[in-house]
Amino acid sequence: MKKYIFLIFMALCVGAFADNTPPPSPAPTLTPQYQNIESNLIHLVNMDNPLPAGFKPSDLVLPKVPTRKKSLEDKIYMREEAAEQLEKMFLAASVEKGYTLYAVSGYRSYGIQQINFNTKVQAVGSKEKASSSVMPPGASEHQLGLTMDIQSNNFKNLNADFAKTEEGQWLMENAYRFGFIMRYKTQWKDITRVRFEPWHYRYVGLAHAAALYWLDMPLEKYTGYMEQLPEYVLDGGCDYLLYGLVKEMEVGNYTNVNQLKAAQGNDRDIAMKAATQAYLPKQISYEQALWRCYPTPMPTMAPRVDNDTDISLFSNMN
Repeated sequence: MKKYIFLIFMALCVGAFADNTPPPSPAPTLTPQYQNIESNLIHLVNMDNPLPAGFKPSDLVLPKVPTRKKSLEDKIYMREEAAEQLEKMFLAASVEKGYTLYAVSGYRSYGIQQINFNTKVQAVGSKEKASSSVMPPGASEHQLGLTMDIQSNNFKNLNADFAKTEEGQWLMENAYRFGFIMRYKTQWKDITRVRFEPWHYRYVGLAHAAALYWLDMPLEKYTGYMEQLPEYVLDGGCDYLLYGLVKEMEVGNYTNVNQLKAAQGNDRDIAMKAATQAYLPKQISYEQALWRCYPTPMPTMAPRVDNDTDISLFSNMN
């Protein structure tokens, strides 16, 4: 009996000191790129991920594109890279189809967005109703300096009917070629909480724009996958790699993702090339895929140096 009581006592003591609670799950960590708003082209901005009130991009410029009103020419700003690609997109629309696109609204500060939102609240009677069409301050992508609202010479309104115009349809089919995505589609409203806006285009870079276009996926969902990739892939992976990795992650296959995470130093270039080649069309090389997404001046041939000895027809003549 004493032995039995002793065993019970020991069990109670062990139980008292044992920690049976499961270990806490590690907090999700973001890559340095995700922590730096200005260096991250796919930084997610919405009502759940607002920008700081004081955030203003450091490289805002005036894109050289048409505006509906001359008074807007010196008031519409974008970040430099986005502005350059916007110029190329507007030029392509003109050259390829004869369309004239207009820039309507680019960068907006936190303060301006606050004024716009308050005005909408007064008009509709509640913040909830207002936020369906005007983002609260901090939640607007316009503050990033990577977004442009676009009209055309033939349709000078910001409403859903822009999608029915030839210019609107051209943008939906071609904007990704220049690094832009149509941010808010009807079928994504439950995720984005924003109505259909076929005039609102967000710059995310050539690689991410093509991947998003092929995936037909809202940025909210896409960034969830991107947060699982190492920074060097986010910075230098081509569209085929990003698309392929997301398709595999969608079905729970993380083999290539884990290999890319494990690579260090010089092995990263080797790992990324190997992973990319699994997704490339046969007619496109790895180098071609990279150049499409991260264009740089094409290398020029070095001058030919003739090391042969000159021979004269008269050299043997006395």
